[in-house]
Amino acid sequence: MVSIFDTGRKKFLFHNDTFKSILGYNTDEMTNGGWEFWFKKIKPVELKSISNLIDSLTGTSEALPPMHSGQAYTYHVQDIFRNWLLIQHQVSLLMKANKEFIISYIYNITNQERLDTILTEFQFCYQNNTVEISRREKEVLHLLGEGFSSKQIADKLFISIHTAISHRKHLIEKFAVKNTAQLIKEASKSDLI
Repeated sequence: MVSIFDTGRKKFLFHNDTFKSILGYNTDEMTNGGWEFWFKKIKPVELKSISNLIDSLTGTSEALPPMHSGQAYTYHVQDIFRNWLLIQHQVSLLMKANKEFIISYIYNITNQERLDTILTEFQFCYQNNTVEISRREKEVLHLLGEGFSSKQIADKLFISIHTAISHRKHLIEKFAVKNTAQLIKEASKSDLI
């Protein structure tokens, strides 16, 4: 999406048709409504910071340092169907014949946001993948975490030392670690001990 704003006359001169195809708003709504129309479409929690930045660039706010030309700002806007889209808004200042124009390039990056969310959730699930262990293995794991040897575990649980060693080996396999120290470390990450 591209728009041109005349800072001297404080009005939009142009919006391309992409505003209609992506957001559903026609170019007349955008051109006649000005920045106020645009501000009404910004997510409320992001509105103040974004409107302050735009006001600083358009010269409607003297109290703020000017927004830097060429920088990109990311925020959410609502389309005509009330869906929130994540956009990246890049502004450039064009000076021509003693006039200043703000050229806005707006990119819809909603799919990138969705993909990032899915990948983050997948990574979180993968990192927090719980290991299925039996009640007895859980008891053995807890005692290993307390620092007991296989013989001491066998005595406490009334099992043979070979069974205690077997449980420890199975736990090492299930947690995909190399030794008991790594087993205890991984089990503590999963809140199993």
